[in-house]
Amino acid sequence: MKKQRVLNRKTRKPYISVTLIGILIITGIFGPLFSPYDPAANSLTEKFLPPFFQEGGSFKHILGTDQLGRDILSRLIQGSRVSLIVAAAAILIGCIVGTGLGVLAGYYGKGTSAVIMRLTDATLAFPSLLLALLLSLSIGTGLASAIIAIAFGMWAKYTRTIRSDVTVIAGMNYIEQARIMGAGNGRIIRKHILPNIKNQVIVMATMDISMAIMAESSLSFLGLSVVPPTASWGQMIADGNAYFLRAWWVSTFPTIATVLAVIAFRSFGEWVKERKGASR
Repeated sequence: MKKQRVLNRKTRKPYISVTLIGILIITGIFGPLFSPYDPAANSLTEKFLPPFFQEGGSFKHILGTDQLGRDILSRLIQGSRVSLIVAAAAILIGCIVGTGLGVLAGYYGKGTSAVIMRLTDATLAFPSLLLALLLSLSIGTGLASAIIAIAFGMWAKYTRTIRSDVTVIAGMNYIEQARIMGAGNGRIIRKHILPNIKNQVIVMATMDISMAIMAESSLSFLGLSVVPPTASWGQMIADGNAYFLRAWWVSTFPTIATVLAVIAFRSFGEWVKERKGASR
């Protein structure tokens, strides 16, 4: 009975998380089609309009406007695109670099492993967000800078995890048999190593999306991500802090969007982790 409950928990579909992720992806890709206004358009005569459900609000600006009269909903939609682009690109770069180095360290071992792992240990000695912050301060602001900074803070944990897995796989009998049959290192890595670490990489990447979104929001909150007038959730939160008592919605709605996105991807990542673990 207890085993059955565990299986049910592992096979339970994360419908709410998938729905939220689907909405985020759709608005991120097709944002301009859903955006009621230009996210950067100012209208000082309409600044600090409240959301429709509060006195003084209207359906003209469903979630209200900010200190420059910009539509909050339109800026949230644009911010979702920024979060998705930065998170996806940072995860892709960090995953490829980290996995590649992990495979090299685990497969070739000895000197190669020693050099790569010393660099990995040095990187892991600092929190990933701190590394991203320091790198952003060094290379400047912008979308590309945010992607590079976040990816730099993520690659090392892929390297350490994948290196451990590859070390075990490389010692298996079928790897030695492949060598005896004349398979080169490149073929062994491509045909035998990579397929066996695929699930681990997928699980790690899925789990890290929420961290990348949080990192981008943190950088943009500090003014180290996208450059205004492009909207990002962290930047919107920072802009609304000074006006919270007067216009709570300016920072509250992007905060809610960030929290929901992080929770949704985290929950989905946990489900993927359980599924991949159950399939082994």
